[in-house]
Amino acid sequence: MASILFIVKKIISMLLMPLSIGLILILIGIYFLYKKNFKMSRIFMISSFLWIAVMSYTPFSEMLLSPLESQYPALKEFPKDIGYVMVLGAGHTTNDKLPMTSQLGRSAMFRLAEGIRIFRQLDDAKLIVSGYSGLDPTPHALMQKKMAVLLGVREEQIIARYAPKDTKEEAADVKKILNKRDFILVTSASHMPRAMAIFNEEGLYPYPAPTYHLAKHASDDFPIPDAWGLMKSEYAMHEYVGKLWLEIVKLVK
Repeated sequence: MASILFIVKKIISMLLMPLSIGLILILIGIYFLYKKNFKMSRIFMISSFLWIAVMSYTPFSEMLLSPLESQYPALKEFPKDIGYVMVLGAGHTTNDKLPMTSQLGRSAMFRLAEGIRIFRQLDDAKLIVSGYSGLDPTPHALMQKKMAVLLGVREEQIIARYAPKDTKEEAADVKKILNKRDFILVTSASHMPRAMAIFNEEGLYPYPAPTYHLAKHASDDFPIPDAWGLMKSEYAMHEYVGKLWLEIVKLVK
C-alpha cells in the first residue's frame, strides 16, 4: 500500500507542476483545434501562454516561495554539543566522467555544503546522509557520502542511510537511530516547513537549518519571464502539492 501511495504521489506531483499544467492546457487546445472548435482552442492556447508567462515571472515565483522560505530563519547559533547533523536527500546523476560536484544536483550540493559547515562547528558529531537510488544505479546517500569525504569529512563520521525514498521515510528511519536525541536538520528553505511537519509527526523536533534560498528578489530592474523564474515556481508548487498530499493522507488514515 505504501509503495502504491508513493507512486501515486509522484505522478500527481509531476502533473501539477507549472510546466506540466501549461503543456496540458496546450494539448487540450490542440484537441479542440483538431475538433475545429476554434473558440475553445483559443481559450486554452491563450490560457497556456498566460499561465507559463506568469509562472516564469520571477517576482511572482518569489511571491510563491517567500511564505515557505521565511518560516525558518538561517541557523546561526546552536548548542555545540549536538551529536548529529542530518542532510535530507535530493537529486543526483551518476556519471563517472564528471566531477562529484556535477553529479550531485544543485539543491543536493547546497544542502550538503550547509550540513558540513554546521558539522565542522560541533564538538563531536556525526553527519547523517540519506536517500535511495531511484532510477539511478547509485543510492543518493552514497553519492553524498563520497562528496562529504572529498570535502574532508572522515568516513567514520558519516552515517549513510540508503533505503528512505522520501522525507516521510527519512524521518521514520532516523527516529530508529536517534530516538529522542537532539539533531540538526538541513534541507532546502522551501522544503523546510513540510520537512519539519513530517518530523514533528514522528515525535522528532530537530533544529531547522534551511539553505538554498531562492526568493532573494530579482536583481533586474525590469525582470521578464525566464526559465529561472519557472524553476522557482516549480519548487514552490512542489511544496504546496506536498503539503496538500500530507493532509489527504491524514484524511485517508
